[in-house]
Amino acid sequence: MQRKCSEKLDARPKAALRSLNFCVNKIILVAAFLLCAGAVAGAQTVATVYNFAGGTTDGANPWYVTLVQGTDGQLYGTTYNGGSAGMGTAFKVTTSGTFTLLHSFAGGASDGANPTGGLTLGSDGNFYGTTQMGGSGTEGVVFTMTTAGAVTVLHSFNVLNDGAFPWEPPILASDGNFYGTASGGASNNGLVYKITSSGTYTTVYNFDGTHGTYPIAPPTQGTDGFLYIPVSEGGSSFCGTIVKLSTAGVVSNTYNFPCGPGGSFPIGPLVQSSAGAFYSTTQNGGSRNEGTIYKLNSSFVVTVQHSFGNLFGDGIYPSAGVLLGTDGKYYGSTAEGGTFDDGTLFNSTPTGTYTHLYSFDNSVNLMQMAPLSPPVEYTTGLLYGVTEFGGTANAGTVYSLNNGLSAFVNSPLFSGREGSSVLILGNHLSGTSKVTFNGVPAKFVVHSDTHMTATVPRGTSSGWITVTTASGTVKSRKVFAVQR
Repeated sequence: MQRKCSEKLDARPKAALRSLNFCVNKIILVAAFLLCAGAVAGAQTVATVYNFAGGTTDGANPWYVTLVQGTDGQLYGTTYNGGSAGMGTAFKVTTSGTFTLLHSFAGGASDGANPTGGLTLGSDGNFYGTTQMGGSGTEGVVFTMTTAGAVTVLHSFNVLNDGAFPWEPPILASDGNFYGTASGGASNNGLVYKITSSGTYTTVYNFDGTHGTYPIAPPTQGTDGFLYIPVSEGGSSFCGTIVKLSTAGVVSNTYNFPCGPGGSFPIGPLVQSSAGAFYSTTQNGGSRNEGTIYKLNSSFVVTVQHSFGNLFGDGIYPSAGVLLGTDGKYYGSTAEGGTFDDGTLFNSTPTGTYTHLYSFDNSVNLMQMAPLSPPVEYTTGLLYGVTEFGGTANAGTVYSLNNGLSAFVNSPLFSGREGSSVLILGNHLSGTSKVTFNGVPAKFVVHSDTHMTATVPRGTSSGWITVTTASGTVKSRKVFAVQR
């Protein structure tokens, strides 16, 4: 009998790794199912950008990774395996598929091992991430990395003193600090931490079971400044929670997933819409217990918008949340299901209209397989993502999808005070003639064709950043919030 990739992953890495290894041996569905499912497969085309090769000179198995765009216009990420020590890598790849291995993790006291979740771009242009293992306590690290691949360990987790086994990179918050979660800790329930770019570490909150246990998803900072955190297990029904937490560690509200049709095992981060509601996925639960898309409103009430697996060819087991595209739709992936049971891509509107975009197919020519995380929207509007397996070496792939989204400019942090400097990413920026914050002109410096900095002008208010280039005027991915 097939064991599903989506079977609840123990938040401790050894057990999780066993689930990962089981997932390699997928069973192709019978032909009758394929014929029925083919009718609902999406018409979109996914192109392979890069095939991971594994071994000592390449990465393998990008695990729960959403790629991130760097200041040089390349895409950065991590792999759980591969590299010179076989303990994972950090890499960059161009949109045309030129791959560079930046760092091979070696474990031990001075380095991490087995990174998951990818990287976060800081306002300084460097990247911040975590590994599940390695470091002086052998229980994971927080690290920073330059675009050239120079890695510095900022903090080594030690279960006796703080946390253990972080799954995702920390997020950059409006106060300039980074906030993240660790799935283990002294109480074995997990925690929320704060860390500065120089490595000053503080435990913000220890989970207690009642408010959840084993946080896998990173926090999301809402426009109100609070941290919103899905927690994979615990709560009143032991099926997970969502916690609203101040950056000082005070719980403001909690939602308890009810199991069954209402969803369970939330491991993907939340995404906030311009209207204020949050959206994400649960890996389990729903009408067929194969995952859900849900909405969290301002009253802290969750509504299930889609239950996976209800139709032939639908995806099952969405793992790591959704991406809010510039078209206002939410893009995500499922680890399994689809026409060939190799995973899918989908999008959904804020009102819950669900569209199956693409079924991955590993049965022919070793194509992509098992996308565990949503894609990222590159500033040209194209979508890029990774699959955990598949490709010519069955070590995973980087793929692209053109869904007709428009070009935009991006920033690591869409908030700041008047007079502060803002890092802006884009394309064709060399010919920039004007930058405005909510219509107010700003001073700017172009550093390359793919990144620039601008100063938040005096007298402006929260609104869109617009950049006028020789190719036309583009606006920011989201509204920039001016702090007072």
